[in-house]
Amino acid sequence: MSRDFQQTHENLLLCAEKHFLKFGFERASIREICKDASVTNGAFYNHFEDKEALFGSLVDPILQKVSEIYSDSVLKHFELAKTDELKDLWSLSEETIQQIIEYVYENFDAFKLLLMCSDGTKYASFLDDVVRREVRETLALINELKLRGVPVKDLEDDEWHMLVHSYFASIAEIVFHDYPKDSALKYAHTLAAFFSSGWQRVLGI
Repeated sequence: MSRDFQQTHENLLLCAEKHFLKFGFERASIREICKDASVTNGAFYNHFEDKEALFGSLVDPILQKVSEIYSDSVLKHFELAKTDELKDLWSLSEETIQQIIEYVYENFDAFKLLLMCSDGTKYASFLDDVVRREVRETLALINELKLRGVPVKDLEDDEWHMLVHSYFASIAEIVFHDYPKDSALKYAHTLAAFFSSGWQRVLGI
């Protein structure tokens, strides 16, 4: 890849991020992004297949990292579920959320793109995708606990979705409202305390 090509590519990404944040995906214009980047429309397609591919180049690395953080947390939860220290599950969940919040603030604009500017793309379901994965992994963890003889109360599918969605939607508020990082970490601790008590009560763990 030539140096000029790389510089043009990076310039397109910088200009695209600015336009997507200002106008959202649907209203942002390839023509205006190219104009801002001093690139012809034709040259644009040497770098990206279309506007959604451009958007994806900005958020895909973030999604990959979040998935890695989450997968590592899932493994730790399953290892902990094999012990008798079940109360530590809630502390581990809080540690994971704090880690994710740290990452959010390292990549705040990218999370704004995902949560606030992605309508019209496959990324618009980001929050619901997170919720579905969390429900799936949590049910697998509960099955593991039941196999160990731990009594756990059952919930309806809709109850799982509502409760998990309310938790992640609360965390997403830090992006929607541009909370300072210190405040966000404090609020995350409050949310973790609130939801962990609720989960223990609801599930009987």
